[in-house]
Amino acid sequence: MINLKDPKTLSLAGIITAITLLLGFTQWGFIPLPTPAGAATIMHIPTIIGGLVLGPLFGAIVGLLFGIITVFFFSHIAPFWVLIPARPFIGIVAGIVFYLLYKLLGKSIRVKFYSTLIFSLLIFILILWLGAKYFKSITYWWAGISYVLALSLFSSLKDRDPEILSLSIASFLGSMTNTVGTLGLAVIFKVFPIETAISVGVLHGLPEAILAVIVCVPTAITLRRYLGKGG
Repeated sequence: MINLKDPKTLSLAGIITAITLLLGFTQWGFIPLPTPAGAATIMHIPTIIGGLVLGPLFGAIVGLLFGIITVFFFSHIAPFWVLIPARPFIGIVAGIVFYLLYKLLGKSIRVKFYSTLIFSLLIFILILWLGAKYFKSITYWWAGISYVLALSLFSSLKDRDPEILSLSIASFLGSMTNTVGTLGLAVIFKVFPIETAISVGVLHGLPEAILAVIVCVPTAITLRRYLGKGG
């Protein structure tokens, strides 16, 4: 929830909103690619940061701006009922997931261990499924690769500070909300066949989610310190 009496919070909200508008209307937030989606995006970054630092309500507002801006430039690819609805949920998911995980992981080492294990298993299943779909001839090799990646993820996260772990997972899921939600609507309304949507999700969605973790986590930590949160 935004504290309207706090000048730091208000100034930060204004900056995040301004960055969203700047990235959108200059089109710096859209990276042209020769794919059916037309472009990858970094527009989800300020939306996620807004949700993580200022809460899910503000994240939803910035996400709605993101969605409206996409209509200006991508209405030739998809209608507004495909382009807009998932965007507010980027900040909502990021904000809620961070809040719940941060509270949960701060309670006990055991809870943190099992939460990290479940997240790693989900990543393992996702990578394994992608490999089985696109590399059927090397499924067993891909299973080994998936296991190593998931084990590495688990090892790197299990001893991390709850804030860092919570921000990482929330950033990843916030970004994937954009990908899955928008592409899911594109499939439902027959803008893309499901095979095309999956390809776009792999080519755009996963790199965008990884970028979100890399950028949003240190930025959110810094801004939370600025606002006197965490530590």
